[in-house]
This record gives sequence, structure tokens and C-alpha cells, in this order.
Amino acid sequence: MTYRNHWAVALIVLIALNLSWEHQTLLIPMVYATDYYHLAAREPFIYRALPALVYHAIMGRRADLLTGLNAPFDSSSDIFQLAVDTVSVTITLIFMNKIVRVLNPEVRPAIIFLFSAVTALVIVVFGFYMVPNRALFYPYDFPDMCFATIIFYLCVRLQGRAEFLLAPAVFIATLNKETAVFYTGLYVAMRAGQKPNWNRMALVVVACGAAFLAARAVVMQLVGALAPTPPAGQLQYEVHLSYTIEQFRNPLFVFAMLNVCSYLYAGIFLLRRQLDRTDYLILFMVVGWAAIMSVVGIIRELRIFVPASLMMFVIMARHLESIIQACWAPARTKSAWGTARAAHQATAGELRPALERNIRR
Repeated sequence: MTYRNHWAVALIVLIALNLSWEHQTLLIPMVYATDYYHLAAREPFIYRALPALVYHAIMGRRADLLTGLNAPFDSSSDIFQLAVDTVSVTITLIFMNKIVRVLNPEVRPAIIFLFSAVTALVIVVFGFYMVPNRALFYPYDFPDMCFATIIFYLCVRLQGRAEFLLAPAVFIATLNKETAVFYTGLYVAMRAGQKPNWNRMALVVVACGAAFLAARAVVMQLVGALAPTPPAGQLQYEVHLSYTIEQFRNPLFVFAMLNVCSYLYAGIFLLRRQLDRTDYLILFMVVGWAAIMSVVGIIRELRIFVPASLMMFVIMARHLESIIQACWAPARTKSAWGTARAAHQATAGELRPALERNIRR
């Protein structure tokens, strides 16, 4: 997709606006936007604060402006949430398209755009909305998906000294959610399967770790200074392992888990014979993410597996060209067979009168 295709950009923004609108009105709020944007949410949600800090920089300590309209246009915080979600989904779609373009430079842009858009819709719809147990709303979810996509693009695209740009990206993303540092694992996976510069790779990983620690320190200081009631503790995460184990006794929970990673695991299974070392390293990241979320997250909230879905998207994008060839080869074979058959029939039709004359003689 090139930015000269204004219709494509307009379509992306329209889809993003629709998804963002429903994000507030359809889902059950686990963290209310009003509390979140006024830095009054409980721990650890108050520390996932990048959108709230931006809102605070704009509005200060003033109360929400009420419009009297229906949600999500009823208050300034809800309108700001709509804008944040729309921008996040739009950027997510754009950078997913960029990832596929980098990995498949020979594939037509229209096919890349279609593949990226459809996969993005599958991830968003089945990751956030079509959740069999409960679809919950968190104000920082769409920005987290956006930052994950940007970091994955940088992991795929950057080469040489530019790889150190991952560190500032991780710093900004960590202000939104503390799990952002895990996304740099794709950087290691993409290079370990080749012949990397191990010294540079180690330095980049260390820089990303330092950026993560710096961002968490900054956000805790800012929240402590700006929150109307500073948090009593410094809780960064919650442990839910016992609850996760207990949930496996529920047959409906097991059924709901079929939706994990937005069913993209089915595509990975179909590609199993084409997977290489890099793909298996990315799948190892997916397993690691699932293990971490089983401890610190409530896994029936399938939204926490959206980053894992994006990792699977990268695997599928790496094999897009072979997928296209596999899909088009049967059609080409049938077309060639049909052409040969038609030629044979035409030749037979031309020879039949001559054969009949020879027989009469």
C-alpha cells in the first residue's frame, strides 16, 4: 500500500473508527475511562498510563467536559479514548501492511494490503470482541497492540546501527504497558536464525532492558506526582496462577480457549511443513508469552493473547509468497490442462476429414 492510495487510507480510518466506537460501547469496562484518565484507577492499571499522561497534559486537573450526547461522545475522556483507539488501530493496520511488504517485496501491493487487512480484522474481532467468556474493556489495550506492531516492524526492518532504535521504541511502549519489553524477543528470533552480529545483538537487548527499567521508573514517578491519591504500593502486576488452574475445571472455559490467538494457530498448523528455524523461535516466543500470561494474567480474557496473534501473523507473512503460489498452482495447472485439451480437440477435428477420405479410398 502506498500513501497515494487515498481510498485505502480512508477505508482503514473508517474501519478503525468503527472498531474503536464499539470498543467502548460493547465491551464490559474493567477499568473505567473516567477513573483511568484522571489517574484514579487501582494498581497495577494506574501504572499503564501513557494515554492518561497525554490526557493529563492536555486537560490538566480539570474535570471531564460533559456533552450530553450518547456514548462514546458523552464526555471529554470518552472522546479522547475514541481518538486514541482510532489512531492505534489505524497505525496497527498500516504497520502490519509494512511488515508484509518488507518480508514479501515481490508480491503485489494489493494482495499484501488484502492479507494484512483481513488478518488485522481477525485479530481484533476475535481477540477483543468475540470472546466466549467475557469481552472486557481496558483503555490501554489498543495502544498496546499498536506499539507491539510497531516494535515487530522495527525488529523485521532495522539493520546495522539502526537496530538501536528499538530502545526508544521500547521506552515509549513501556509507559503504556510493562510487557512491551517482551516484544523485542522477535528481534532475537529474526536474527538468531541467520548469521547475526552477536555483540551488536547483545548490546541492543541490553539497551532495550535499560529502556524498560527507565520507563517503569519514570511512570511510577509521574503517577506518584500527578495522581490525586498516590498509590499506597508499587504493584506492577498481579498473580493469577491459582485462578487459571481452577478455570480448567470448567468445560466452557476449555471451549472458549479454542479462540486463543484468534484461531491463527490453524494457519500455522497448515504451514507446519514449511516452518524454518526462525519460525520455531517465534513460536517459542508465543509459548513463553502464554506461560507468562498464565501466571500474571487472567487467560479467559483472550485480549492478552493479541501480541501472540501478531507473532503468528509475522510467521504467516514470512510465507505469504509460498501460500500464494500454492493457491494459484492448481488453478494454473487446470488452465494449462484445459488449453492442451482444447488444442488436442482442435487438432483431432482438423485431421478427422482427412482420415475419412483415406478410408473411403
